[in-house]
Amino acid sequence: MKGKQWLLVAASGIVLLLVGFVSKQTNNNRFDSAKEMIVMRQIAHSILQYAGDSSTQVVPPTRLAKGSFSIPFNSSFSFKPDSLVQIIDRIIRSNHLPSDYIVQVTEPFNNKVVFGYAILRSEQQNIVPCSGRNQPSFPYNIVISFKEEPFTPAMWFIAAGILLLAAAAFVGWRIKRQPAESNTTLKDEKTADAPVFSIGNYLFYADTQRLLLGSDETILTSKEAKLLSIFAEAPNQVIDRNRLQKEVWEDEGVIVGRSLDVFVSKLRKRLEQDPAIKIVSIHGKGYKLEIG
Repeated sequence: MKGKQWLLVAASGIVLLLVGFVSKQTNNNRFDSAKEMIVMRQIAHSILQYAGDSSTQVVPPTRLAKGSFSIPFNSSFSFKPDSLVQIIDRIIRSNHLPSDYIVQVTEPFNNKVVFGYAILRSEQQNIVPCSGRNQPSFPYNIVISFKEEPFTPAMWFIAAGILLLAAAAFVGWRIKRQPAESNTTLKDEKTADAPVFSIGNYLFYADTQRLLLGSDETILTSKEAKLLSIFAEAPNQVIDRNRLQKEVWEDEGVIVGRSLDVFVSKLRKRLEQDPAIKIVSIHGKGYKLEIG
């Protein structure tokens, strides 16, 4: 990953974190809290209408804890559980409150639970007991508790941002470490007295037959390495053709006339990424490694 890509990843991580924190803050602001209380009043009003009471004042609901609300009633009413479930669920769904919740209906003086049920749409396992049984008339109290979402969209943004920043930090550490590793390698090579030649932008390690251009490494054949060593020892000088053939192919006993030209052509391709380097043919004499 290059430097610009690393910065892009880091910037993306920061943006996702900001979006996540802003979304999280927005989800917990006063507007949402006020909306929840209004929905609770709407539930109370709809229940009284269902009971045929259109004149009794709606008692303000109270927030018991985060995601939990109490809806008290001053007037008595009876209800059929199925109808109560439908009224509350319709209002909650239409106002986009959390889909998983528990409802408990208690008596006013002893807080005894006379009816309760759970809507668990995420698990497709609603629990609604006592269905169809009419409940006697009382000034009931209704408690609605919503299941807190374990991982909201805002938290997804935050998690993704943290992962991207961690990835960017790791890549940045690797980029920063690479030059140090290269310098250490070069130092170790020199300490071992291995011949190292600087050829334009290339580094040539003759003993290990390695040709480096930045982080790109090429392993030369033994003959390519021998030939390049001769050129590197005498840059910008004409090397006699016979000398090159003798020193590179002397161990084989047989010298093929075109072999030298073939390997010079190969070296030209190895060095072609630096336009300042040329292996020039000197007619009737040999070759010269020119470094501009």
